[in-house]
Amino acid sequence: RVQLATDASTTHSVGQPLKETLFELSPSVKGTASWIDARTVEFKPEKEMNPDQLYEVNFKLGKVTNVPSKFEQLRFNFKTIKPSFRVTQTGLRSTGEKDKMFISGEVVTADIEDGKKIETVLSAMQNTAAKKIAWQHAGKVHSYTVSDITRSSSEESLRLVWNGSKANMEVKGEIIRKIPAVGDFKLLDIMAVNDGQQYASVQFSDPIEIGQDLTGMVGFSNETDVSYTINGSEVKLFSAAPLAGNYTVNVNAGIKNKWAQSLPGGFTGNIIFESKKPAVTIIGRGNILPNSGKLLLPFDAINLNAVDISIIKIYENNVPQFFQQNDMGGDNDLRRVAKPIVQKTLRLDDDKLLDLHSKQRFSLDIDKFLKTEPGAIYRVTIGFRPTYSVFSKATVDTTAGDDGNSNEEESYEGYEDEYASNDANAKDADDEFWNSYDSYYPYGYNWERKDDPNSKSYYTKDRWATRNILASNIGLTAKRGNDQSLTVAVSSILSTEPMAGVELQLLDYQKQILLKTTSDADGLAKFDLKRKPYLLLAKYNDERGYLKLDDGSSLPLTRFNVGGEQVQSGLKGFIYGERGVWRPGDPIYLTFILEDKLKTLPANHPVEFELYNPSGQLYKRITQTKSVDGFYSFHTATEISSPTGNWTAKVK
Repeated sequence: RVQLATDASTTHSVGQPLKETLFELSPSVKGTASWIDARTVEFKPEKEMNPDQLYEVNFKLGKVTNVPSKFEQLRFNFKTIKPSFRVTQTGLRSTGEKDKMFISGEVVTADIEDGKKIETVLSAMQNTAAKKIAWQHAGKVHSYTVSDITRSSSEESLRLVWNGSKANMEVKGEIIRKIPAVGDFKLLDIMAVNDGQQYASVQFSDPIEIGQDLTGMVGFSNETDVSYTINGSEVKLFSAAPLAGNYTVNVNAGIKNKWAQSLPGGFTGNIIFESKKPAVTIIGRGNILPNSGKLLLPFDAINLNAVDISIIKIYENNVPQFFQQNDMGGDNDLRRVAKPIVQKTLRLDDDKLLDLHSKQRFSLDIDKFLKTEPGAIYRVTIGFRPTYSVFSKATVDTTAGDDGNSNEEESYEGYEDEYASNDANAKDADDEFWNSYDSYYPYGYNWERKDDPNSKSYYTKDRWATRNILASNIGLTAKRGNDQSLTVAVSSILSTEPMAGVELQLLDYQKQILLKTTSDADGLAKFDLKRKPYLLLAKYNDERGYLKLDDGSSLPLTRFNVGGEQVQSGLKGFIYGERGVWRPGDPIYLTFILEDKLKTLPANHPVEFELYNPSGQLYKRITQTKSVDGFYSFHTATEISSPTGNWTAKVK
């Protein structure tokens, strides 16, 4: 896609293929170009482009907008991702039956691939018999399970073999796992798990008996505060202290399986907990920071001695335009509505007693960096570079690219220097920032080393922590009714008390004000909609609140029973009696409540009551024309000889 700074000077139809040639690609690619809006033109190839291929693009800028002759040809290049994948597995597990086991894992691809194609790269065999693999595909992660693994009277082998040649990927390998014989209760594997929680996974051939005390039966060397959980045939060992380095796991004889069979002998195994990879995470999920005196944004960091802080300000008068393409947490087309105002490095190693190799919590004091403007949204990015890493395994190589042929940093900077605008032609003074902010992969990026903290390919934009924040105490809730009404509730986020006197504006997609009102003493306001609103704007003194009202932003209700009764023609009714059971001959006092908020019925409109016996025969009809605040009273009685059963009362 090519996005212009202003609307194109030519007339065009959105979504229709263009007859004129705007894109020239080398190597040549067949495809069609079309406008997707007034500023953005898109080229779609007829078929998939060649993987791992550098393409040179010449865009005929002069055909769509008025520019000086030297800028009529916009030249740039891009490189497609080299297809690749890696295979992981979690070890053999018992299904809970004596003779059945399964193994599961993931195939993670460098780019989004067709699930059917990925299924061709992996095969499973028990001895010489092929085993069926069940798949679940989600983007780049393809989960697999081999469940029909049968234990026989003797030990057999399971082979997981992968070969990417059918999917045009130069990856191959295999894993062999021994399948224990039926009745052979033994230790299969000990693995170090370092994702999320740290623990040692001790895997057995049979399910472990739940309820037995394993204290002293399994544990780490030189660790006294050890806890465990039993999960089928797996025992998870946890330590109260962070785990890093080499550990010996001791498994003693006497552990019992589900069928009271004891482990015949003891075992020891060495595992390595590598230092956790450098990472930073902003705590929580919300975007609104109540102003309680200080604006603090908590974040966690591990194996980093510093982070880069950048803050982009979305101006208050640009917020409606921002919401045209984003939700509260979005980042599309920020340059049109925002400006970078802070770029700082925050040291994390000032406290020399702090263990930076374990996860530590820090607080970003936003007030130290800027004075927040009422109504503005701030995008806070916390990033890090290879030089900030204290990953203990090795020093990150910052002099050579991962492919061994080029310097990543030099290649990346050279690319910017060649194609970025110079100062005279820049859109504004922030060109250098936006060129860096919008860049994703540097030249020399190696997907196969993207998870290696000793490679610069690890330190990319997708590992940064970002959060859009709005400093406000205004909480907004909106509910749309079937009668084209919109009820808004305004409350204080700090105290949860209703907020009165808050000015509320409804805007459409074109940022035009549709309706205005003010919240009442209960913090409520109601709009009668004539057109569909897009954004709710709240103003209270210097504070602002925003709520996007498009269908995609509404809260999901699938987990709740919201069926209820449908209001027809604006009328609702309810019948109740003084009790639930009557004997033949008893008087019956029934009351009907009519709710007519829209005043659709004229005054003294007749309300007809009908009583039917268990045979469905009409027994009594009464008509009322007067009510007390919508309450209609009907007094009747049955005869002593009336049949027993369920009688029916109807009001219409």
